[in-house]
Amino acid sequence: MTYRHAIPTSAALAVLLLGCGASETPSITGSAITGQPVGSSSAPAPQARPASSSGFVEGQDYVILSRVRFLDQMGFDQPVEAFSMLFPKGWRTEGGVKWGSIGGCRGELIANPVKATSPDGAFQFQAFPGRSFQSTDDQFLMQTMQAGAQAGGCQVNRPFNAQQYVEGFARRDLQAQVANVRIDEANMAPLRQVDQQFNSNGGSSQRESTRALGDVTFPDGAEGILQGVVVNLITRQPNYMGGGATTTTGTIASSYLMRCPAGRRDECMKLMTVIMTSHRVSPIWSSAKERFLTQLGNMEHAQSMERIRLMGEQSKAYAQAQSAASDQRMRDWENRQSSQDQQHKNFVQTIREVETWKDASGSVELSSGYSQAWSRGDGSYVLSNKAGFDPSSAFQDQAWKPMQRGN
Repeated sequence: MTYRHAIPTSAALAVLLLGCGASETPSITGSAITGQPVGSSSAPAPQARPASSSGFVEGQDYVILSRVRFLDQMGFDQPVEAFSMLFPKGWRTEGGVKWGSIGGCRGELIANPVKATSPDGAFQFQAFPGRSFQSTDDQFLMQTMQAGAQAGGCQVNRPFNAQQYVEGFARRDLQAQVANVRIDEANMAPLRQVDQQFNSNGGSSQRESTRALGDVTFPDGAEGILQGVVVNLITRQPNYMGGGATTTTGTIASSYLMRCPAGRRDECMKLMTVIMTSHRVSPIWSSAKERFLTQLGNMEHAQSMERIRLMGEQSKAYAQAQSAASDQRMRDWENRQSSQDQQHKNFVQTIREVETWKDASGSVELSSGYSQAWSRGDGSYVLSNKAGFDPSSAFQDQAWKPMQRGN
């Protein structure tokens, strides 16, 4: 028996941004997303006229953010929307959902790579495919894991944390120097909350998450911010053959890069925060995916891998989920944001340099430092500090409506 995918599916794939910890830098290999995109999309530009005739300059007096929707073109019987993100208008985007082999590493079955570049090529955002690793202190089981890795399963590596992952990824994958690697405290609260909920269930597994940032410098002089999120799932079970207990660790690691010209790292960080906090997963797609993964796990447990029936169940799962939710419900859900602790939210927003704005459809987090904001109702926004600027007049488009600061 080869040990190909030991990491529990629900723990490995439930969270897009993941994190974890150990005493040595992991042996990570790979390369940045280049070549053929998984799927392509481009930010929909608002139907508006250029504002040059009004004297206002885009990029100086205001900035337009458009929601780009990324597709799953492989997993179901038709392309479906999987997730969406906000990018400045005019950015070139590519990416989507990529499904791996069912017989491969379960933690890498579903990848969500994204690449977005500004029109002048000066700024670039990348979300890299997640990676999955496993380890154990049982020598016999370790040999099984190593055999599974050679056959295409999850790679074997001791558990590590996000700071170690950022250092290793920058050096090996980006061929860049990295400095000031630190814990991303501003965004650790959600991970700690998920860890606490998981660990309070009283099972044999414990979850430990970390999130870190590093300042990257490339050989050509460009700079950037590299973010790593790592989750360790540590399972301790009785060893009935050798006595004592066996510890098994599954690790999921994700990385995100914002590249910018030299001397503009602060601007880079601010833009990266807006892009990443705008991430929204389609509840229809998520429900269908989880249903399929549950069915897959049940079939594997029963040793009844029937691939043809599995593909049929996969398509059926999406059709059932789609009929239960309308497109309008999903749009409304995208715009809703809530907070259990308003004081903590305001503190975190200040650190991340974002603030909440509201319109008729709900709330959204946008870059701070602007005195005015407008929305168009189609996922597009305009931010400005220019006195007298009004996009409905500048663009001659009455669809633009002023937004209010929210809490």
